Amino acid sequence: MKKNIIAIAAALIVACTAFSLTACSGGDNNNLAAADTTSAAETQADADTGALSDTDYVFSFNGVDVELDGDADAAVKALGEAKDVSSQLTCHAQEGDDKTYTYDGFVLNTYPKDGKDAVLEVIVSKKGIPTSKGIEIGDDVSKVTDAYGDKYAEIGLYYAYDADNGKSLRFLIEDNKVAEIDYYYNV
Repeated sequence: MKKNIIAIAAALIVACTAFSLTACSGGDNNNLAAADTTSAAETQADADTGALSDTDYVFSFNGVDVELDGDADAAVKALGEAKDVSSQLTCHAQEGDDKTYTYDGFVLNTYPKDGKDAVLEVIVSKKGIPTSKGIEIGDDVSKVTDAYGDKYAEIGLYYAYDADNGKSLRFLIEDNKVAEIDYYYNV
């Protein structure tokens, strides 16, 4: 059992690091949001198909709300002691380290911003940590599209719901099930 937990934690750290490094590549895949040119009728249609609001891009756990691009130190303090913490020299335009905080069921990644750490990403890998609309690991892909609509970008195996402000809610889909939930900020 302990070996399985260690193997899973190691795999998560590797996956998180790889995913975080893709943000440093400067590719256009990370910002797929288009300019907002929707009409009132389209806005109502979006509401009818599960359009996202600002709260959909906020990770919530045990009464703690973690905002993308928000104060990482406050989030880490509120979430409590992480099981593991690692850091590496940042690849973003600031000086400092990118940090990874591993908790039971999710990982929080940070980046340096104006002399402080900001939340880059939260990756959920465990059932029982739902999104604001109740989606969690193991749910069928149809539940995702019922809740969030069909206006997503496919990035590999991810269904990405991108906002114009750089925030994204992404669902890793494997065998038509949610395998991972990723709250991501495009720096």
